[in-house]
Amino acid sequence: MGIDQKFESDLDAFKKACLRILPSLQPADFDLIMPYLHRRYYDKGDLILSANEVCEKIFFLNTGFVRMYYLDDNGNQINYRFTESGNFFVDFQSFLTKKPSRFYWEAMQKIEVITIVDQAVQEIYLASNTWNNFGRLMAEQVYLQLNERVEMLLFMQPEARYLQMLSKYPNITNQLPQLHIASYLGIKPETLSRIRKRIVKR
Repeated sequence: MGIDQKFESDLDAFKKACLRILPSLQPADFDLIMPYLHRRYYDKGDLILSANEVCEKIFFLNTGFVRMYYLDDNGNQINYRFTESGNFFVDFQSFLTKKPSRFYWEAMQKIEVITIVDQAVQEIYLASNTWNNFGRLMAEQVYLQLNERVEMLLFMQPEARYLQMLSKYPNITNQLPQLHIASYLGIKPETLSRIRKRIVKR
């Protein structure tokens, strides 16, 4: 299975993201993985993954912005993670265990993703120690990102959470309504408004 010329030109961001994780990747390594890659578009509001579905793909966000959320006991949407263009995203627990996810992934604008399905991942791991090592390193990065989120809620005050969020997602206030941002920070929208006003006055 080949790839068209436009798709090949769109892989620059994908390659750069891979090299950030494993700088030793060579052109031959990318030649190996390219036949397994697929491209897909989603419109704003589309669900990439829903709760109770098994996550069977690793996604690379080529363009756009995505949020990961779950529903609490009252049906409220609680934002858990965001992904900006140029980054991978996957529900690793569902992907590895083949159990249904507890999360939803929603496109917050029209997005383009590059995907690789689970079966292809396993074939590449068997064929290449380099990509096997890449997979381990990516899994470690995902774990650290999720752990950072947990520690933020456990050990940081709301204003510190907000400032950390801005450092990680500088454009987030232009991409999400205040309600979604407050949900991610674990605070009420009115609390977020007070925090923003205090920061502006400084």
